[in-house]
Amino acid sequence: QHMFKLKIVMPAHFLRASGEERGTLFDAFSDAAQRINVYTAFDYIDIMRKLIEAWQLDKISGLNAEAEKARDYIMKFPDRMDRISQRIVIPEVGPQFKWLVPATAK
Repeated sequence: QHMFKLKIVMPAHFLRASGEERGTLFDAFSDAAQRINVYTAFDYIDIMRKLIEAWQLDKISGLNAEAEKARDYIMKFPDRMDRISQRIVIPEVGPQFKWLVPATAK
């Protein structure tokens, strides 16, 4: 529960292009990945649903109040993320990455 509330920071979040601020490259890269459907918020949601099912979180019993609240939070997380993800607007055109040069430009 703590990981979800504090947000999981992907190691790539700290990527940067030379001369750029740390973290700016990750946002552009994430937008590009979602735009071309390589890895989207919906993939993340699907993974969460599969893990919750595989771990059978709904069948765990004997939890104290804090653990019960944490489990309920995790169980509701995919639906919450789904609602948020449906409102995300991915730009149709993204930035050009410095290291990618079209074959026709060479």
